Amino acid sequence: MRPSSTHSFESGGDLPLNQDNSELLTFGEVRERLHRKASSYFTHDLKRWDRTKWRLFFGATDALLDTEYALSNVARGVPADRQHAILACYGYLQALYIQQDAVALIWKAMDLSGEPLSDPKVQKVRELRNRIAGHPARAEKMGRGKRASSAIINLHDISPSSGFKAVIYYDDDMDVVDISFAQLLADNCCGLTASLLEAERTMDEREAAFRQAARAQPLSSAFENGLSYTLEKLRCGPNDSRREMAMRMLDRSLGDLEAQLKDRKFWCEASEYPIDSIRAGLRLGERLHEISEEGRIEQTWWVISEGIDSHVRSLLTHLHALDEKLSESPV
Repeated sequence: MRPSSTHSFESGGDLPLNQDNSELLTFGEVRERLHRKASSYFTHDLKRWDRTKWRLFFGATDALLDTEYALSNVARGVPADRQHAILACYGYLQALYIQQDAVALIWKAMDLSGEPLSDPKVQKVRELRNRIAGHPARAEKMGRGKRASSAIINLHDISPSSGFKAVIYYDDDMDVVDISFAQLLADNCCGLTASLLEAERTMDEREAAFRQAARAQPLSSAFENGLSYTLEKLRCGPNDSRREMAMRMLDRSLGDLEAQLKDRKFWCEASEYPIDSIRAGLRLGERLHEISEEGRIEQTWWVISEGIDSHVRSLLTHLHALDEKLSESPV
């Protein structure tokens, strides 16, 4: 039986442009931006995001990184040995498929509606994988006329540096397809990059909305209110009633801040804040009466108050930095 047709699956169309349409973006660049933003955005912090979706998202971006590395190396050449070469060809098609599934998982993790694999170039790659390296006995699930097929990779037509030929057998016909490593990868990446950019756009929109709502109530404002007066009275002598009042005021301010951080789910960002150290200083101040020597009481309180002052200012610096990040636009 002679082949009825020979198809060459080549790349079509440009890669998606970046947000200001000034330059072409590669698939890897968009993947890296997604991973970086998910690692820094408030909305994607594990304390705010569902753990299952969080693991799904980062597992998918890691899979994209791995397949990108593997596919770029296959494009540089497959083993010359025929047995290993045909295995590399099957693996090449499978890695393209994994790329597609990883993008679909990113959409699932972000609860995006629509079909991330609808691009015709992506569908063409998916059909080739299904018919050549997937489940050929069930390849009628998709493709031209949903025709059942089987397939082989021609051992004598594998070019280590460029691609291979495969023969797809139908019940009454067959096709010979030319697979180009570079072109098929470009097709896959071109179609998938648009879906990744849509995921990035959604991430940016959700993060912008979160920051806009959060910055209406700066975290530092309530804590900073009256703080200078409190710290000034905190330096009063250990027997001065104003010192005890300042200690109570500071303790109450810390309690209010903690409640706000937890209620607004910013406690994860505050995990390294010196709140516990400030509280430890206040507890030590309450135990000054246990020191019997008058001179040592004065010296000890001076050390404690200086430490509390230093930690309070460090805490305020953290809060200002958090408020500043909330005031910035997502990038």
